[in-house]
Amino acid sequence: MAETTLDYRVDEHLAIITLNRPDKLNALDEQLVGELDAALDRVEDDPQIRCVILAAAGDRAFSVGYDLSGAEGPARTDTFLRQLDHDFGVFMKLWRLRVPVIAAVDGYAIAAGCNLAMLCDVTVASDRAKFGEPEIRHVALSPLLLLPWFNGNPKAVHYFYYSGDTIGAEEALAMGIVARVVRSSDLMPECLRMAKRIALVPPHAAQMMKRSLRQTYESMGFLTSLQQHRMVDALVLGAVGIPEKDRFDELASRGDMATFLRERDGPFKADVGS
Repeated sequence: MAETTLDYRVDEHLAIITLNRPDKLNALDEQLVGELDAALDRVEDDPQIRCVILAAAGDRAFSVGYDLSGAEGPARTDTFLRQLDHDFGVFMKLWRLRVPVIAAVDGYAIAAGCNLAMLCDVTVASDRAKFGEPEIRHVALSPLLLLPWFNGNPKAVHYFYYSGDTIGAEEALAMGIVARVVRSSDLMPECLRMAKRIALVPPHAAQMMKRSLRQTYESMGFLTSLQQHRMVDALVLGAVGIPEKDRFDELASRGDMATFLRERDGPFKADVGS
C-alpha cells in the first residue's frame, strides 16, 4: 500500500489538513487529490469541526500544481483530462465545504496549487510565499479561472493569465489575493489564532454565512463561468500539431522536468520590455 500523501488531524474544533508530498513540492497527483477528497468528507461528517486549516509540508511550496510527469504519448493527455474532470468535483467540494477554510501558504502556490489557495475562504501567506499560474507558457490554461471573481483590478490578469509571471506575498496582498502576510515562523500560529476565533462563533451562524457568501458568487454565474472555462481548457489541452505544446508534452512524458522548466521559463528570465 502506498504511503499517505496527506495528513489529517483534529485540534478541538479545528481540522488541520496538510498536503504531504514535500519531495515533490506537494504537486497534485491522483492519490493526493483522492486523499484530499476523503479528508473533506471527514470534515463534513464531523459536526464538531468548525473551521479547517489547509496547509502543506515542507518550507518550499504549498503546492506547485499538477504533477506533470507520468504517462506517455496521447494516453497522457486523455488521462490528464479525466483527472481534471474528477478533480473539479473535489475543488468544488472545498469551495462548498460547510465550514470556513483557511489556507496557510508558505513557499510556492503555483497553477492548481494557487487555485487551491484561492478557493479557501481566507488565504494567509508567509513573507516568502509566491503565487502564479505559468500554465500558459506550456500551452495550457489555469484549471480554474478564479482571479476575475476574487480581484477587483482587471489589469492584474497580466501576471496570472497572459505572462505566467509569479508575484510575491506583498504584491498578492495588494491585489487582494491574500488576507494577511506574516513571517514564515508565524504562519501556522497566525492561522491557528484566526481559526480558533472563527470556532468561537456559533457554528450554525458561521456555516449559514459561508453558504450565503458562496451562493452570492454562484448567483452571479460563478459556476457557469468555471464550467465554460473548463471546456476551453480541455480544447487547449487536447490540441495537437502545436509545436510548442508538442515539445513540452514530449519532455513531460519522459519526466525531463529540468529541461521542461528551462525551456518554458528561460525566455522570461530577461526583462524583454526594457
